[in-house]
Amino acid sequence: MTGGRASLVDDLRARAPDLRGRLAAEVALAPFTWFRVGGPAEALVSPADEDDLAYFLTNLPREISVTVIGVGSNLIVRDGGIRAW
Repeated sequence: MTGGRASLVDDLRARAPDLRGRLAAEVALAPFTWFRVGGPAEALVSPADEDDLAYFLTNLPREISVTVIGVGSNLIVRDGGIRAW
């Protein structure tokens, strides 16, 4: 993986070129939590469906951690956000 946040998303797109869902860098997570607080995600994936999720995870490097957001009802994100590694 190359350095920098924008390049992380570029690298992920290159690894999963057929991803049908959304993949974005530095997405504010506050709108996704019930308390409306928290910093950005280094990368945020919103897969189109279960197959799209499986495709993305299959192509995701092992050194990148995954945090599942769900509906955000039991989620508090620190102001510093969530890093991918």
